[in-house]
Amino acid sequence: MKNTLKSLALSATGLLSAALPALVFAQTAPNPPITTASGLQTFICTVIVGWMFTFLVILTIVFVLIAAYRYLTASGDPEKVKGASHMLIYAAIAIVVAIFARGLPNIVATFIGSSTGVAC
Repeated sequence: MKNTLKSLALSATGLLSAALPALVFAQTAPNPPITTASGLQTFICTVIVGWMFTFLVILTIVFVLIAAYRYLTASGDPEKVKGASHMLIYAAIAIVVAIFARGLPNIVATFIGSSTGVAC
């Protein structure tokens, strides 16, 4: 029991130290004030959508870790192994869809010849 708690504490410490840069929300310069509708659209597309994408990628990583834990604790039970493998498949699909959705506007802008790219 002590070894399990010690291992869990070390894992949590390692995960926290790896995620610390994202948790402090460090910025180099403050954002300019939003004075126009296009400024609001730019803010939403760059800052809010960017943070949502980052949050969803981190959430997917957490689900991969949970699936790995379920694999380790399955003890050969086929139902638990099946559930963990399904969770891993869904997490992989979520990452692929998120990356594709994030890059698709830029790909389309490149094909149609837009020099400025797409705001979102």
